[in-house]
Formats: sequence, structure tokens, C-alpha cells
Amino acid sequence: MDYDARGMISRLRIKNLKAWGEQLWSPGVELAPVTLLLGPNSAGKTSLLQVPLLLKQTFESPDRTLDLNLGGQPTDLVDLGGFESVLHSAPDAPSKAPRELGIGVTLRGEGPHPDVEYESVYAIAGRAPALQSMSLRAGDEVFAARRQAKGGYLLEAPGYVAKRVGGRPDAKRAFQPERSISFSPEAIIELGGAGRAAQDHSLRFRQAVSQIAYLGPLRERPERSYLWSGVEPGNLGKRGEYAVHALLASDAARTNQRDGQEGGRRWLVQRVSVWLKTLGVADELVLERQGNSRHYELIIVRGRQRANLMDVGFGISQVLPMLVLAHFVPKGTTIVAEEPEIHLHPRAQAGLAELMVEIARRRGVQFLVETHSEHLFRRLQTLIAAERLTPEECRLYFVDRDGDGATQLTPLLVDEYGSVDTWPEDFFGDAIGEVERQTDHRLARERRARG
Repeated sequence: MDYDARGMISRLRIKNLKAWGEQLWSPGVELAPVTLLLGPNSAGKTSLLQVPLLLKQTFESPDRTLDLNLGGQPTDLVDLGGFESVLHSAPDAPSKAPRELGIGVTLRGEGPHPDVEYESVYAIAGRAPALQSMSLRAGDEVFAARRQAKGGYLLEAPGYVAKRVGGRPDAKRAFQPERSISFSPEAIIELGGAGRAAQDHSLRFRQAVSQIAYLGPLRERPERSYLWSGVEPGNLGKRGEYAVHALLASDAARTNQRDGQEGGRRWLVQRVSVWLKTLGVADELVLERQGNSRHYELIIVRGRQRANLMDVGFGISQVLPMLVLAHFVPKGTTIVAEEPEIHLHPRAQAGLAELMVEIARRRGVQFLVETHSEHLFRRLQTLIAAERLTPEECRLYFVDRDGDGATQLTPLLVDEYGSVDTWPEDFFGDAIGEVERQTDHRLARERRARG
């Protein structure tokens, strides 16, 4: 394979999260450098995307004792409301069934380091989720902290034997993991020799979580001019609101690297211009300062025509954050994106497939994308048939509900020629049926006209 999959998220697992019961708890959902989730609205696709986002916003919370940040603040990536509203509710579940939420993430191994399997389980305490257990499995070794009846946490690690207090293993509140991801300093010290290994695996997982980037389905509207303070943004925002600021920072950068070279002056502007042309929506992007002010115009060039971003098709402003994000994030990032094709015509939607494949291979960036675009999906099939992508480099899933309303995930198995053997019913609507109905109506009207 041409891409570097080390450190990539290779599997997601969830239990009792919104639309999902336990059907994805074992073995879970396998991810690839490019993973697409397709299917009708309100089927459960977004719930899968929210798993890494929940972990990221919990990890970035200023409250180190918070077990799971369900959102509610402007800076949060997702807002899921209260814990009770997040938990899956099966109509046939016993009234006294355990109400637990489970999250699992597997990171692919790097060099001599094995895969790391993270797992956390939560139950309600008051109105908030309380961590019941957190574990990191690396090869045959398991490092864990498990909550006990009185609120303390009991540690587990290779070669570690817990001290006994009053005849029972010592479980302390100080051993509670921080933000459900990191072993506490007290736990690391308590584990002794195993503490360093636990810390190393935890660090790998924290780095992967910190490098998750999110682009939601609602993007910022274009502006006539943009005020820029001269500071490069740390991220683009969940609506892509800082995408133009990232372009301005690249345009203004003065380094020893050449134009167009990553990190050099204008490299980001030039790369985005290339992709705007590839998508067929523009030939070039130009940033122009308004006099001596801190305001800048974003000019879209097409042939001999130059127009302000506000005066061109809405789709350009909506796809711009996706193009910037793909090049702006560090190598090894996982990009979670909802409907990147919004407001784009079919040719441009198909071009997004080529963007993801090229960035995944060249920059080691992973894409986890929810889409309704048949054109994007079809282009991936074409890239496989053209040997520009292998079936192992992508995972395609169809999410829908069965006759009883239960959510189902169906893997779409693609062969080396890009063909899908088994298509779910009405996968992209009923195109053949529509043609048949159109023909029937046309013939009926012609008969009425004749008689």
C-alpha cells in the first residue's frame, strides 16, 4: 500500500449510543484511510461520527475530572444533551437492564509498537456520566482502572499486584483516570515499572485524539471582506469559519521555502487553487488587501473574470473549508466531515473523492466522512478500477433501519475492479423505478392525446 497507516484509527466500537445498541460493540466498525458512511437521514450515521468527537472534546475540556463531555458550550464540537438522552433505548429492553454507554477505539501500531485498543464504559451518576472502567490493551498487555462500589478505582497492569487494605485490594479515588483517557499521576506512580508503559500507550492515544479535526454540515456564509489580525489560527472551526484566515496566514508567510512548497509562502493558497480548478469551480483564488486596512477580499478567478467570493456560486464558499482543512491539518490527522459535497454540482462532488485519496496517500491524513453523494461514491469505484486506489484503502458502509426500526450497518464489499456485489435496497433511491414511472406517465398522456 502506498499510504502510511501507522497510528491511524483502525476500528470504532460503541454500545448503547443513541441509535446503536450493542450491534457495533463487537467486533465494531473497521476504518481505512478513506471511510464513507452512506444511507438515509436519521439512520445512525452521525452517531458513529460523534464517537471520536466526544473523546476529543472531553480530552480538551478544562475540567480534568470530567469523565465525558457531552457538549453544551460554544467551543464544543457536538452537543448531545443529557446522559439519559444519549443512551440507546431498545423497546424490548428489560426495565432494570444496565444503562451503560461504551466507547472503543483501536489505533494501528507504529513501528515496534503494537496496536492500542482503548475502551471506556460509563454509567449515570446523578445526572452526569461516570466512568466505570477505562482500559488500554497493547498486544497481550492490559492496563486498566475499574471503578469500585465506594467510588475508588482499582488498577490492573502486567506484573502489578494491588496493595490490600482491610483484606481488600486498595482502590482509591486518586486513581480515577483524567478525562477518561489518561492514567492519573498517582496511578502511574502506584503501578511502578508498569506505569511507564501505561503512560506511553496513553500518550499515543492522547496524541491521536488531539489530532482529530471536524468539519460539520453547516459552513460559514461568505463575506464581502475578512478582518485578519495577522495571527495564524490553530484550527479552522467546526463551521470552517477560520479557513480564510489560514489562507491569509499562508499568503503572508515569509520563509526560506519556495512558493508552493508546504510551509513556504502562499503554498496553501496555491494548493487550494489547484483543487478549485480540479473540481471545475474556479481557476484561481487570490487574496487582496483593501488599502492599508486589516481587511482582505477573497477573489475568485475564472478565465478572464474576477469576482468577490460573495458574488460567485455559493458552493465555492462551502467547499473551501474542506479544501483548506485537507492541507492545513498536520500529517496523521483524522478528519471527520459531514456532507462535504453540500451545494456542489455532480462533477465537483466526484472530485472530492480524488482529493481524499490524494491527501490520504500523500499526507497520511485519514478521512471519516458522512455523505449523501452518489457521485463521490461512484468516483471512488472508478479510482479503484483505474488502480489509483485499492479496496483495502477504503471502507464503505450503508446505514439504514430494518423493518422493526433497528439500525443496521452493511459493509459494501468492493472488488479490485470497483464493483459492489450486493447493493442494499434503494441504495441511492429508485432510479430505475423513476424512469419506469416517467415512461408510464408519458405513454398515458400520449394515449389521452390521441383519443
